[in-house]
Amino acid sequence: MRSVLGKTVFSRILLINIAVVMVCISLLGSVQLFQVTKYISQKSEEMLARNAESIVGLIQSNISLESLQAIMDGFSRNNQGHIMVIDQRGNVVANTSKSGYCAETPAFIPKEHSRTVLNGKRASVIGNMGGLFRETMFTLQVPVNQANGKTLGAVLISIPIPEKERMTREFTRILLSSALLVLVISVVLSYALSKLISMPIKSIRTSAKAFARGELNSRVGEDATRSGISEISELACTFNDMAEKLEKAEDTRKAFISDVSHELRTPMTTISGFVNGVLDDTIPPEKQKEYLQIVGDEVHRLSRLVNTFLDISRMQSGKIVMQKTNFDINEAIRLTIIGLGQRLDEKRIRVSLGFEHENCYVLADADSIKRVLTNLLDNAVKFTGEDGEISVTVTQKQHEVFVSIHNTGCGIPEEQQKMIFERLYKVDQSRSINREGTGIGLYLVKNIIQAHGKHISVRSVENEYAEFTFSLDKGKAPGRREELCLDEE
Repeated sequence: MRSVLGKTVFSRILLINIAVVMVCISLLGSVQLFQVTKYISQKSEEMLARNAESIVGLIQSNISLESLQAIMDGFSRNNQGHIMVIDQRGNVVANTSKSGYCAETPAFIPKEHSRTVLNGKRASVIGNMGGLFRETMFTLQVPVNQANGKTLGAVLISIPIPEKERMTREFTRILLSSALLVLVISVVLSYALSKLISMPIKSIRTSAKAFARGELNSRVGEDATRSGISEISELACTFNDMAEKLEKAEDTRKAFISDVSHELRTPMTTISGFVNGVLDDTIPPEKQKEYLQIVGDEVHRLSRLVNTFLDISRMQSGKIVMQKTNFDINEAIRLTIIGLGQRLDEKRIRVSLGFEHENCYVLADADSIKRVLTNLLDNAVKFTGEDGEISVTVTQKQHEVFVSIHNTGCGIPEEQQKMIFERLYKVDQSRSINREGTGIGLYLVKNIIQAHGKHISVRSVENEYAEFTFSLDKGKAPGRREELCLDEE
């Protein structure tokens, strides 16, 4: 079973950071060790080569053997090495025998260990020279040549390999100490970084789990929204925004169920009461027709309510496809107003029409737009007081037609204007004015207009007026190719 340590974001980030640091240290240390070892070897060879060349120069200047021996002894002490001079046959002419590296005083260097240098070429040998040295030595061999190129002999300078190894070990020790320090610092920084990243994520996870349990008021704390890491902060803020919208949607759903229950209960209670009254003869026969007419009205109202809910559901699921045709929006407005004529006369409401042209064709779903006009004009009549005024204007701008419906009356409070298009929202919460409203008319209107790819807006001053404006695409009159609603020049 995998351990919990390997499952958390914190542990994974920490382990990955440590692993990356260790790999980087190993690679960097290996490269540096190789470079330093190479540098030490190169510098050692350069130092030996300079000493050997100096001795070769002295030999070529015919220095005395005693002076040469003294100089060689000095070089040997400085280099912690061994120096020999051999002739063409391999005989040892001069030797720093006091160096202590030789098992016995050498007299001859075998050909297999000096063939290259006696042929006039510089060479280097690693080994004990056939048992000449007590330990493995690095030997640089430099030929002694005459002016004509003839090789007279060679100078052999040897240093112990352990000396090079000691320097390498010393460097390795320093490198490992530094790497350990870097590793400790990296672990501390990785731990802090892992905490910085994991704690906000843990906070988001905790809130998400609480949210999944149905705690819709759960929110991510400021440790995540202000974590200093833009991606995590953005994620936390997005989660909070989502949570707020879902909580609001849940509240709306509960309100929807409550309001729908109320809207359905009212007509059903009325229907049940009147029907029972007819059945048990509580209602006299001469009044039964009157009450049955009320029952019929309630059934019709209930049917409209259910159909409206179904239309909204189908529209939101994309099952309703707008069948766009060209029709006269001015004529649709006139017919809708005629249908409201009785209510307009009862409240003595004046209606004025402001059309730029006698006819104005739009490209839209005729039935849906007539429903929009009916809802908006019905609301205008409902909320306009007696002797009030309703004005409808139709204007055009470029390729769009704008329809505005303005009515005097109670208006809409400013703080509620952004909410009136929400499902089941009523401006008059007390229902003192709009007792028969369901709160879904404007929601349906907004959905229809948006389904056309257009926009609806509201302007209002409380206790003065309310004005709704929506746009549609301009259309063409039947049998004419040019677009209507264009100003003639």
